[in-house]
Amino acid sequence: MVGVVFQLIRRRLGDKWISPLFPDKAKMVRSANALPVIFAIAPVLWLVTAFLVTYGKPGFLRDPSFIPNLFIGLALVSLANIGLTVFLQTSKKVMSARSSYDPVDRVFLKMVTGSILSEAHAIYGLVLTLLSGPILYELGFTVVTWASLWWVWKRFKQNITSLPNR
Repeated sequence: MVGVVFQLIRRRLGDKWISPLFPDKAKMVRSANALPVIFAIAPVLWLVTAFLVTYGKPGFLRDPSFIPNLFIGLALVSLANIGLTVFLQTSKKVMSARSSYDPVDRVFLKMVTGSILSEAHAIYGLVLTLLSGPILYELGFTVVTWASLWWVWKRFKQNITSLPNR
């Protein structure tokens, strides 16, 4: 229903249609370029937090035999998260109706969604580190976060160059 309304508005306004989120491509690119930096700094804060909380102390979990099961579970969830990120970034069908009336916002929303999904890896590492104690879990998941953010940003650059200039 919403798509039909936007199509009618676009048909009525023609080329005068302006995105409600971003009026032009240049403003969206400026906003989107700041996001990977923000999302890349957050895992550093999680590392500092985990270091300060667990330095020289055991984790919060009383039974350390549960840690391998938790690690396997979070690694599987992280793998599913990577799969979902790849699907959302590469699929032409995701938000395909939106691409006809607002391709700039579609590219931006795909990038934001991928960035948020990438940030989840750092949270998984933080949970594991706070429960177990060793900061190596957070370091590993942070590396995965940064790699995923880099890939999402690279896909964003590819998608944005394929858009027509307005």
